[in-house]
This record gives sequence, C-alpha cells and structure tokens, in this order.
Amino acid sequence: MGKKGKEKDAEPNFQEEIPEPDGLENPPDPPPEVASAILKDLGWEVFQMPVTYRKYFFSTQRREARVQAPYFEVLGLPESDFRTITKDGIWKAFFQRRTTYKQADQEGSLTEELKDEGDRVDWDLIMEAYQVLTDQQARAEYEARNLLQQARHQLIGLQVMHEAQVREEAALAEARAVAEAAAAVAAEAEGEGQAA
Repeated sequence: MGKKGKEKDAEPNFQEEIPEPDGLENPPDPPPEVASAILKDLGWEVFQMPVTYRKYFFSTQRREARVQAPYFEVLGLPESDFRTITKDGIWKAFFQRRTTYKQADQEGSLTEELKDEGDRVDWDLIMEAYQVLTDQQARAEYEARNLLQQARHQLIGLQVMHEAQVREEAALAEARAVAEAAAAVAAEAEGEGQAA
C-alpha cells in the first residue's frame, strides 16, 4: 500500500481542551471610573466586557456605547463640535475644570492639591481627557474609535452586546426572585404542616 493506507491505520489525533488563560475565572476589580461623579452627571456608566473584562462606557440616555470616556464632555466642551475645537479651547476648558478641583494658595495661585480628595477619580479622568485631546495623534485615534461615523457604526455591536447582557441579567434576577419566593412559600407551608 501507498502512503494513503498508512495514514488510515494511524490512530486519530485528539486535541486536549485548551485551558482558559489565568485570571478570567475571577473578574478583576471594577475600573476606578465607576465612581466618577462627572460621568454620572453626564449620564455615562462604566462596564466591563463579559469575557475580556475590558472596560467600556455606555449612556442609557443616548443609547450609545464607547470604548473610551467622552473626553470632550468631561472637559465641559460640546462633543458635537469636536472637529472645530482647538487646543486653545481645550486648554481653557481644562483650566476651568482645574479651578473647580484644585486648591488655591494665599496669593490665589492654584496648587496641585485637590480641594476634596474624594474627587481623585474625577481629576484623573480630567487629566486623561486633557492629555488625549492635546496630543494630536492620541486625539485622532480617540476620534476615529469613538466619534467618527464609521466608529459609531462599529460600536453598535458593543451597544447590542451591552443591551443583551442587561436583559439577561434582568431575566436572571427575576428568575432568582421567583425561586426565592417559591422557596419561602414552601418553607412557610412546611412550617405550618409541622405545627399541625
């Protein structure tokens, strides 16, 4: 027989299950932006993707998902004008935010200390927004991933995944509540049966 006959006689090669990468069983801590008052005021929430645990941002009001925070809005700038906002406009908006969050010394100069240490997450978000929007390459990447028309079309998949996940969590919570109510009724009936 030729080579073909030998291949038929060979034992089948079974692949072992590929183990999950370390760390996926236990989700990491939620990202710090979850505690951001700025994002909450703007109507944005921070979530993690189910398998990769990468963070993403979702606005229920706008029914929109993003892979990065709404940096223009974080600085108090209208996002609809993102194409015409200059570095000077970004600097003015950043300085306005800075006067809101930083302490002033006796001469009136702003220090690096926060007025309220509880605002650390918001200040870090403001700094991140300022750094991204003033760096030409980082801003172009941010706009391409979040604001341009093709990015909005691509982010619809993230939006659909988020909404499906929310529906699934609501269904699980409802099923859990029904099961708990049934268990309570069964326990009450069992208690009455033993008392009689």
